Amino acid sequence: MPVTRRAFFKRLLWSTAGVGAAAGGYATLIEPRLVEINRLRIVVRDLPRAFDGLTIAQLSDLHRSSFVSADYLQRGIALANALTPDLIVFTGDYLTHRRLFNAPGRTVYGDKESAIGLVRDSVACMARARAKHGVLASLGNHDHWFDGGEVSRMIQAAGIPVLRNASTTLRIHGEPLPIVGLGDLWTEGVRFERAFAGADAPFALVLMHNPDSFEHWPRAGSHLVLAGHTHGGQVNLPLIGPPIVPSGYGRKYAQGLFRRGDAQMYVNRGLGLIAPPVRLNCRPEIALFRLTRA
Repeated sequence: MPVTRRAFFKRLLWSTAGVGAAAGGYATLIEPRLVEINRLRIVVRDLPRAFDGLTIAQLSDLHRSSFVSADYLQRGIALANALTPDLIVFTGDYLTHRRLFNAPGRTVYGDKESAIGLVRDSVACMARARAKHGVLASLGNHDHWFDGGEVSRMIQAAGIPVLRNASTTLRIHGEPLPIVGLGDLWTEGVRFERAFAGADAPFALVLMHNPDSFEHWPRAGSHLVLAGHTHGGQVNLPLIGPPIVPSGYGRKYAQGLFRRGDAQMYVNRGLGLIAPPVRLNCRPEIALFRLTRA
């Protein structure tokens, strides 16, 4: 029996609605929990022999909230631990909480206790991280929008150093490895000279939440810079890319590996998400880097 024009368009409408509903369900219920392990071999000029083969696991943008559960974050930490990395680093944004208004120099929350509870959950998950040479962290804009000092204190109380425009040095196989944590670009500000003071080496590991600072990278050396912040846009449309990226450079630094001179930056899509709580063609991520001498 031939299909009439009206019946054809009616079927097409219902089919389109069904596909849309299925895609919406996948983007809200499935993909946000499909954590991808990205393994990257990073070739570094002038890498000390002691660091050849060193592995670093990066987790970013945990965003504990009503959308991102503590159980989900615990599973993410377990996945990272199973990689048996030499180092684990966290690059900011440990909670998402509703802000009521901004006062000069600070953010005021309607329910501070609930925000502290979110940080406490995130930190409890981070405290489960295990790596041969240690675990370190930097902060992101959401941490400062709540209270950067309080978030830092809670993380450090769990035994994880927080680097805010500061550096520390680990000794690995007898060789000093400088680790630099830059302040968040949108809130605390990036202070390169202060952060790199005492870290004058041809290679350093740099934790930097917002990737935009890489556009005019001022430091010589074969540094590996690990960033987050963008979530990859959370939605990555075929042929178009992510419609929205929280960056002054649009989609340029949405995700992936970038190079400027001898320095390299990796932008992690993050483990959590923010509203709207969807991911499409942009899975949450744990990155595992293996350093190799050039």
